[in-house]
Amino acid sequence: MRRADLTPYAMLKACLFAAALLPAVSHAVAGGASKSACPDAAGMRTVETGMDLPQLMQQRQIPGISVAVIEDYKIVCAKGYGVTQKDGRDPVTPSTLFLAGSISKPVAAVGALYLVQQGKLSLDEDVNLKLKSWKVPDNGFTAQHRVTLGLLLDHTGGFTGGDFFPGYAVGEPLPSLPQILDGLPPANNDPMRVGFVPGTRWQYSGDGYLVIQQLMIDAAGKTFPELMRTAVFERLGMRDTTYAQPLTAERAASAASGTAMNGSPVKGGWHNNPEMAAGGLWSTPSDLARLAIELALSAKGNANHVLSQATVRNMLTPHWESGVVNILGTKDDPDGMGYGFFVGKRNGRFGHIGGNVGYQATLLMFGDAGNGVVIMTNSDVGLAAGNALLDQIAKVHGWNYVAPPLP
Repeated sequence: MRRADLTPYAMLKACLFAAALLPAVSHAVAGGASKSACPDAAGMRTVETGMDLPQLMQQRQIPGISVAVIEDYKIVCAKGYGVTQKDGRDPVTPSTLFLAGSISKPVAAVGALYLVQQGKLSLDEDVNLKLKSWKVPDNGFTAQHRVTLGLLLDHTGGFTGGDFFPGYAVGEPLPSLPQILDGLPPANNDPMRVGFVPGTRWQYSGDGYLVIQQLMIDAAGKTFPELMRTAVFERLGMRDTTYAQPLTAERAASAASGTAMNGSPVKGGWHNNPEMAAGGLWSTPSDLARLAIELALSAKGNANHVLSQATVRNMLTPHWESGVVNILGTKDDPDGMGYGFFVGKRNGRFGHIGGNVGYQATLLMFGDAGNGVVIMTNSDVGLAAGNALLDQIAKVHGWNYVAPPLP
């Protein structure tokens, strides 16, 4: 199987359209709202009374949703709805793990920028100077401008593929990262090559983030999961987050199983994604909320447990605006591209969406006020309900925000 041709945004739009055509299933969503850590229980009840989330989940055949709401740089509610697998009985809790899809990219970007701060990487030098296990092949495009880490981070590095990685079914052999980069068996993707002059236009590319993954491994001399654990996750108390592929048995016991667009369970529970930096992150809304809070506070100079104030401000500044797909922006404040995150010019807004086979998620943060939300689901069409939940949370909390139509 080759890499999907649809962009993640076109794929998401198609999924939501198809989900709207699905008939309501006859059974109710098992469990409803489950175990939570929700100091602002009253506020969340107001959110819930303004929408029928269980009915929406039932109609879209979404087994489970987990959410973390951020107010004033604090998690004021972490709550689960539904169950961890279709027709299951185990409730989703704030500690249930979900695949984060392309939210993996900005998280990986934090790790890459940490290595820049450590002097192990540079934003502006030719990545081939630090790559050891694999090199970006030279061609006519790289002859005009070399590929740099900074260009890869904001999707202007010249790579054109990797819109969506389907991963590998449980039990299938997993390729090494160099095999993925060169499109060699057992990898299920094409070779990853520069397809335009780096720095001349924007094109969303998971391929570029796999080059970043290899660059980080070679520069740090550690596996990618170990590097991210020590550089980022341990520093921020993100105990339920890992790039490990496949999951350990202990982690797998806490993971939600994926669900296809038609409501059928993903065989084996999920696919393994060795394309870690592009889409292989397992996490929870609470852990991703901790990261969002850290970045928002660091931009003000008030945290900086991983990145300096200057580095975070650079990360969350629009580096490219022309042609950037609008994912979380509004008509008055469309998305630009920072390092890893889609960013706005108002309210310190940054965020990303993500999708794996059987999962969808979104992260949205308004850094200036310290408000935001992370929603994770175990369904190919999870954001059909997730975006409705986001809009209702924003309405109740007075954020003056409505999620944009999908492109």
